[in-house]
Amino acid sequence: MQLANRVISAHIPSTTVKRTINFDALLSHFLSSGNKKAALELPDFAEAIGLLLATGLPIGVALDWLGPKMTGEIGSVLRTVSENVALGADLVDELEEAALVLGEPGFMELAEKLSLGLSRGVPMAEQVMQLANSLRQEQGRRLLKQAGSSETKMLIPTVFLILPVTVLFAVFPSVLVLQRSL
Repeated sequence: MQLANRVISAHIPSTTVKRTINFDALLSHFLSSGNKKAALELPDFAEAIGLLLATGLPIGVALDWLGPKMTGEIGSVLRTVSENVALGADLVDELEEAALVLGEPGFMELAEKLSLGLSRGVPMAEQVMQLANSLRQEQGRRLLKQAGSSETKMLIPTVFLILPVTVLFAVFPSVLVLQRSL
């Protein structure tokens, strides 16, 4: 949706506004291995949002405050969300669109929690902090899995290169001694 349509859409009745989804962009994000930079930033971002919400800031103010202070993938998407909301777009719609742009399942869950908090008016600090904790644990599990895979890959040169050379160094002098004694 273009920015001009977002500002005008606030004045058009909601029955006439059609939402379009860019399926090509959505498909490319889901088919790729995921946004790895955003996945690394996400637990810290969720914890920062949770802390800001725990201090009593509304969700929109917390996102506006955090946007300029962040760098990376999530920071650029968050700045876009803040700019569009300042121009009159709906925060819930912008959070959903940001989740589609990033394509990270953890950010989609965070955006859904924040959208529910906005629509129902419930305090979200505890839920966001729990989400940040679970995202951090998931990140640790991914790192352990990656480390296990790397460890297996590192065994290949050890088994096929270093071990045979070591055996040759151990056996070769014995073979020479046996040949001389015969």
